[in-house]
Amino acid sequence: MKAPFYIISDNHFMMDDTPDEQERRNKLFQVFEVIKKKNEGTLIIGGDFFDFWFETNYAIPNGYQNLINQLAEFQKHNIEVHYIAGNHDYWDFGYLSKNANIIFHKQDLKFNFNNKKILITHGDGLLKNDHGYRFMKKIIRSSLFIKLFKLFPPRFSFKMANKLSKSSSEYNHHDGFVNTIMHDISKYAKNQWEKNIDIVMVGHYHQQKIIKQNQSALIFLGDWLGKYTVTTLNEEEIWQGNWKEFIELT
Repeated sequence: MKAPFYIISDNHFMMDDTPDEQERRNKLFQVFEVIKKKNEGTLIIGGDFFDFWFETNYAIPNGYQNLINQLAEFQKHNIEVHYIAGNHDYWDFGYLSKNANIIFHKQDLKFNFNNKKILITHGDGLLKNDHGYRFMKKIIRSSLFIKLFKLFPPRFSFKMANKLSKSSSEYNHHDGFVNTIMHDISKYAKNQWEKNIDIVMVGHYHQQKIIKQNQSALIFLGDWLGKYTVTTLNEEEIWQGNWKEFIELT
């Protein structure tokens, strides 16, 4: 993995072709064009790029082709794309790697850069009281559930799953729990710092913030439902802002 690193998370792109959806994608594509012109570095997606993704042997969700095409273009510009599975798009079984030239990570991403150890996690299930979610997460990621889900016709299963997914993504549903999020994720980060991880990046919670403590850092990766967050990491600094600030900066 090569610097500079460009990190986005929680884009929650929908299958619907609405004006709002087109506008959100257009903002991302402008960011992508800036990155491609650099002809170096690594793009990292922190999960939930798609609001719903589940592939079978003969079907994938509709409406995402221009996004997949854009991701595939990075290889031509000497830029790797690493994709960390989120709770909305865990169920990739090879299609994105094959057709979008990405490196798909089912677990957290860890790497070394500039004498720092870095951990990027989607972050779902980290809150202390997320007992029910952690139990459900084990079920819906199990091989048995996946096999059973594939038995349903995609026109039915994809439609139902997309409705459920969209209902949880039309609002920033974590903002009412900011204090809990900051407390629990800060504690998680401190535990990682004690394990010699220097920089912890967390998605899922739709918060945008950089918290530094001595030589360590906790970074919330924001979202693309309203914040349009881009985070960058290079030898000089960690930077974070929205899509327009990123374009103006570069």
